[in-house]
Amino acid sequence: MTASDPNRPLRRRDVQYLHVATSVRSIAAGLAAAAVLAALATGCGGSASTSRKEPAAAPRAPFAYDASRPLAVGVGGRVNDVSYPIAIRDVSYATPSGRVDGYLVEPKGAKHLPAVIFVHGAGGDRRQLLFPAVWLAGRRAVSLTITEPSSVARVQPSGLTPAQSLARDRRLAVADVVAVRRAVDLLSGLPEVDPKRIGYLGWSLGARTGAVLAGLERRIGAFVLMSGGATPISAYVAQAPASLRAQVRRTLSPIDPLRWISRARPGTVFLQDGSRDEVVPRAALLALAHAAPKGTLLRWYAAPHELNRAAVRDQLSWLARKLPIDGPAVADAKTGP
Repeated sequence: MTASDPNRPLRRRDVQYLHVATSVRSIAAGLAAAAVLAALATGCGGSASTSRKEPAAAPRAPFAYDASRPLAVGVGGRVNDVSYPIAIRDVSYATPSGRVDGYLVEPKGAKHLPAVIFVHGAGGDRRQLLFPAVWLAGRRAVSLTITEPSSVARVQPSGLTPAQSLARDRRLAVADVVAVRRAVDLLSGLPEVDPKRIGYLGWSLGARTGAVLAGLERRIGAFVLMSGGATPISAYVAQAPASLRAQVRRTLSPIDPLRWISRARPGTVFLQDGSRDEVVPRAALLALAHAAPKGTLLRWYAAPHELNRAAVRDQLSWLARKLPIDGPAVADAKTGP
């Protein structure tokens, strides 16, 4: 990929709201009928088995990992035009759920610069937010775009009960958060990066992942969350039959974005939402905004789910102030709209 046409507005690669919130909604809708079938097939043992796989744990336990395990970083060649002053390199690293692919984007001669992790929407990959990552590098920062584990997971196996499907979605949500935490490990070990100036930018599903990280990962000092929403766990519990409500609450509560974003440090979160979002319900957008701590910046745009050039302009400027990214801009490099 080259850095050609860098002023092109972001294009929506995937407009489906396929993260845990909506998959849970469809699962909960079918729980009543499935509960009868599951009881006939497995008895109480079915629920107990799922519970053993997803035990109740301390608040941070779902996202814990062994930081001493080698990252086993793989660095490939440059994938863009060598004449451009910003290099885009193919990288990968190890996580508990498997290897994560990314693009490391850095200006020539980078040393001890701020860095930002970019995370795509549902069904996307490391290419989706590559243009703003390149623009940010043009302002003299290091960028890392990654493909979340949930985007490369195999098609859901057939024959799963609704509760098992819910547990699977939880595991994928945890894998996505841990993948970003390992990305912080990777960046913190690079001589190009100042480990005290790391930021995060996520869109849609990436924003939900970021909402959890905002209350969990203290090494990240600034979060831009684009078109991110969440529905209260109580709504999913209410849709489930009485016999499964405790299990639904137990499965979802530890990964609840509303719970985690409330623990974010004041002033570290910038929420960007579209007034014409056709994917994430407005109530879900507002729920995330209301759960965020005092000092959170919320800005609405007259735009659909993918937002617009004004949002890109604002997010790059906000990150530049917060980290800070103080330039000077890289000669002959584009720096965004």
